[in-house]
Amino acid sequence: MKILVIATWYPNDENPAEAPFNADHVEAIRRRGHQVRVVHVRLGSGLAMPSRESGVWDGTPVRRVLADPAQPRTLLRALRTLHREMAWADVVHTMAFSSILVTSAAWALRAVTGRGPAWVHTEHWNGVVNPRSVSPVWAKLSWLRAVLRLPHVVTGVTGQLAGEMQKFARPHAAMTIPCVVRGPETLTAAPFGPVLRLVAVGGLIARKRPKEAIEAIAWLRDQGTDANLTWVGEGPLREECEEMTATLGLKDRVRLVGAVRPADVAGYLSDADLFFLPTAQENFFTSAAEALAAGRAVVATRVGGFSDYADDANSRLVDDPAPEALGRAVLDARAAFKNVPAEDIADPIRARFSPVAVGELFDRAYVAALARA
Repeated sequence: MKILVIATWYPNDENPAEAPFNADHVEAIRRRGHQVRVVHVRLGSGLAMPSRESGVWDGTPVRRVLADPAQPRTLLRALRTLHREMAWADVVHTMAFSSILVTSAAWALRAVTGRGPAWVHTEHWNGVVNPRSVSPVWAKLSWLRAVLRLPHVVTGVTGQLAGEMQKFARPHAAMTIPCVVRGPETLTAAPFGPVLRLVAVGGLIARKRPKEAIEAIAWLRDQGTDANLTWVGEGPLREECEEMTATLGLKDRVRLVGAVRPADVAGYLSDADLFFLPTAQENFFTSAAEALAAGRAVVATRVGGFSDYADDANSRLVDDPAPEALGRAVLDARAAFKNVPAEDIADPIRARFSPVAVGELFDRAYVAALARA
């Protein structure tokens, strides 16, 4: 099939880490033998346009176009570009909620001037499940989720997300298609030495609860457990977290390494015994899935659709983010997984979320959408 992917977030030379999950999905689709083109619609003027308007990213042709509501001419140009590209496609595949908004006018115009292509939408955003977790403004505007009725098929990266999308979508339109997850080429056993090594991968933002994680390290110390935490990621709470580690006497137990290249994350996972992140809201929780794919058990809060794959066989999930509850979950995980081979944790995740498995699911979505178009 000819698949036109429209995404408002997509990796580029200036920011190769922008929405890598979209590029991973595109690769999974291409591996099925489909012809794929990507139109990256840069929405709004606050973000600079990539230097190259057209090019190739990981083997896929990508065209980049600005759509700034403050510059009506850019909106018209984006509309013309999408309308023209849709004439080529069998299926339009939008990725990320805002992509529906920028696609709807071009799709309606194509439908008026001829038969519109089938439309599949893929969603990763926690704002669809829990608008309040994004901002009070989005909570008031969340009625816009009604646009999920436009695509013929909608897919969410977790069962929870797909279920929420179905409330707004066409009847029986929602499917669960997860993110692609890759592990390191070589699995290593967790060290589990005298010092318990924990790793978190996420932004230093309130939703990720870095301060609660630091408090849990203090609780473990007070209980006689020598544990340290390496936090991979940057954010506005860095200064507060640094002050907290100093106040609690944890400077030698908590390390904030900042942002790293995506390719370097695997090394931090392999150096750790357990992945530990008491997040307040997630959907797929890619960093946790990547930890499992590296053979590292997960300790987290039970707050999202990632319980699709995180269970007692590979994780310890808790409902209470209090330091004692988190600390006890860490100790329970150490006891449960200390002698479990990394392959036993990693192999089921790597098979379930491989590009081949995800690509097959997208094939089913495309067939369903074509039948409804």
